[in-house]
Amino acid sequence: MPPRLRPRPLLGPGHSLFTAQVRLARPAATRSSQACLFCSLQQRAAFQPQAAHARLAGRQQSIARRGASTATAVSAAEAAGPVPAVEEAPVEPLSRRTSAQIRADLADTLGALQQEAGALLNISRLQLAIRSLQQPAGQESVRVAILGLTGAASTSPVQGGRSAKQLLRLVLADPLQDEQAWEAQLADHDPKKPLIVRVRGAAEGANGSAASAAASTLNVRFDKDEGLTEMEVSSPVLNGNQLEFLVMESSLAVPTPPASATSDPLEGTTETFEETVLVPEVEIPTSQDGLRFTPVTTPVHQALVVADGLLGAAAVANLPLSAYPDEMKGAVNLRLPVPEAAATNTTSLPFTTFDIATSSEAIALFRASVANAKAYETLWVRGGVSELSRWLRDGAVHRPDGTTKPPVRQLVASVLRNALASIQTAEAKLVSASTTSQSEVPVARAFASLDTGLADWAESAHAELQTQLDLAFSGRRWRKLGWWKLFWRADDVTMLSSGLVAQQFLPQAEQDVVFLAGRIDEAVRLSGLRTSEEKGTSGAIGQYPIPVVAVEPTENTAGAVELLASPAGPRTHWPTHIAFTRRYLLDETVPALQALAQSLVLQTAGTSGLATALAVLTYLSSSGAYEAGAIAAVGLVWSLGRMQKKWEAARAFWEGEVREEGRKAVRAVEASVATALDEARDAAVSGGQGGADRRQQLNDLRKARALVEKAKEELAQLK
Repeated sequence: MPPRLRPRPLLGPGHSLFTAQVRLARPAATRSSQACLFCSLQQRAAFQPQAAHARLAGRQQSIARRGASTATAVSAAEAAGPVPAVEEAPVEPLSRRTSAQIRADLADTLGALQQEAGALLNISRLQLAIRSLQQPAGQESVRVAILGLTGAASTSPVQGGRSAKQLLRLVLADPLQDEQAWEAQLADHDPKKPLIVRVRGAAEGANGSAASAAASTLNVRFDKDEGLTEMEVSSPVLNGNQLEFLVMESSLAVPTPPASATSDPLEGTTETFEETVLVPEVEIPTSQDGLRFTPVTTPVHQALVVADGLLGAAAVANLPLSAYPDEMKGAVNLRLPVPEAAATNTTSLPFTTFDIATSSEAIALFRASVANAKAYETLWVRGGVSELSRWLRDGAVHRPDGTTKPPVRQLVASVLRNALASIQTAEAKLVSASTTSQSEVPVARAFASLDTGLADWAESAHAELQTQLDLAFSGRRWRKLGWWKLFWRADDVTMLSSGLVAQQFLPQAEQDVVFLAGRIDEAVRLSGLRTSEEKGTSGAIGQYPIPVVAVEPTENTAGAVELLASPAGPRTHWPTHIAFTRRYLLDETVPALQALAQSLVLQTAGTSGLATALAVLTYLSSSGAYEAGAIAAVGLVWSLGRMQKKWEAARAFWEGEVREEGRKAVRAVEASVATALDEARDAAVSGGQGGADRRQQLNDLRKARALVEKAKEELAQLK
């Protein structure tokens, strides 16, 4: 089934919901000459925001949020940039674009999203996602943070950091070689200071490979004089995969709650636990005496949280790491008393256990003598480091087929998911600020849940369409209309096909959309807005236009095209697109299928009869029976083959038409419900003092939502 498009941007009430499409103009990609690996800093030209969005840019300049800090304090106005214009323009469908084009378009869409709603996003993670998409597909740099729990979360203030660097040494160490110099340097490093470790082979360039050294822009190194230490190591397991580690201590502080409901919905933190772990802060000294520090955000793709002992295990177990299994993983340095028995029970733990002493002993034995290979294997498996090494390697390994690495795809999906949640929260605050104190909470909750309800309905409707039609077209009733059965079932085509459409063409989705329309009407009444009884059916809030059939613009249909574009028209209490499409299939396509079946039967019978008559005449004209039989057989086979070819093609075409019309109906219902929902939300936020300003903010949020939906579609098509 074709991919489902989301109901943003919205169609006008008078436009044809079957043909009209609104596309977003893609802004020019902003390319940076240099980019810092961990401080999310890009050298970029300053943009000149449009005058119409000067208010939003000014508000973004005053926001001080943790997720947007950089090493040189790039202003939020520079990061905002011009706002893309929404226009109706033909854009090449996603299915016809190459993987490279979709990848570039996705990066451009994320850049436009940063300019449109940077205050609602974690800029550091968004910029990391953009730079990852700008790298060659399958060869992206993957950043992993190894965070050692400190403070009250671990047994001692420094044990978590020490275990983190020791774990990294075990993951990268080569047991076939003697101890390397970098291992001693890593062991002597102060765990209180952040450390950057790049996995590079001996013959690789600064960016991991000679081929990508010139293409990648991530070539800025950290200066050791600035307080950050960097080292490059070689690992036989992870070489050539563009893998980078950030080793540091962290207390994983609880995110600060968002601003109050009465504050500006475009201001305040949007930080979540996911962003707390995947965007750790590194303190950079800003004075010569080393007493003053500047926090710098360092976004990563994955994070490994390391702790020690039973207290550390309890601290890791309290963290919601299991909600992000591909992005975060907990590891506890814990020696179990009975390794053989405990190995079968640790799979149910929310973290992975490893033993530094046992794993170090295994490497030391193998380096001492190859004869200790069996003991090395036993101790290495018992130590538990192999599972962590496999988790890191699976996400960072290069994809020769050009497939995007899973950590990069997960990062983009996470950014879009958090952006949509922030937009919904801001919309709920706008609605709450415009309603009375008695109905503030119910109205906010109602409008916040309606978007989710619409998305859930669309997903279930598409699933129902595919499932029910698959069952219908593979069922016994449809098989009764085989080509060779038309001779005695030609008159049953209407009955069988009509029953199929009437019973299995989105019956549950039609009932669910009526319930969803009732929820929207409930929210409208709850907010005190006028409904159909007070304002009239043609202009009431929460009403739906009657669907019309799209007509191609020709000279004979100019009037019909103008009628489609007129905003006025009758409205109903719920979307009727599914019933309208079902009626269209029954009235237009089923009779045509019936007529084709009857004509094919008559043509086949006529052709066979003519061939038989010709064979009889040939036989009577002193020819042999074999010649006459051959003529009759050729005519019969040709007529039956023609009948089979045309009827099977007609059946396949009708199946595709039913599926396509169902998909169009679901999309039309999405657009219609989204239009009614936005009309109700617009009316809700426009009341009271400051209604015009809230309406402008809602329009800005709607543009950001459209960009998020567009990015989701491109991500689904990304290879």
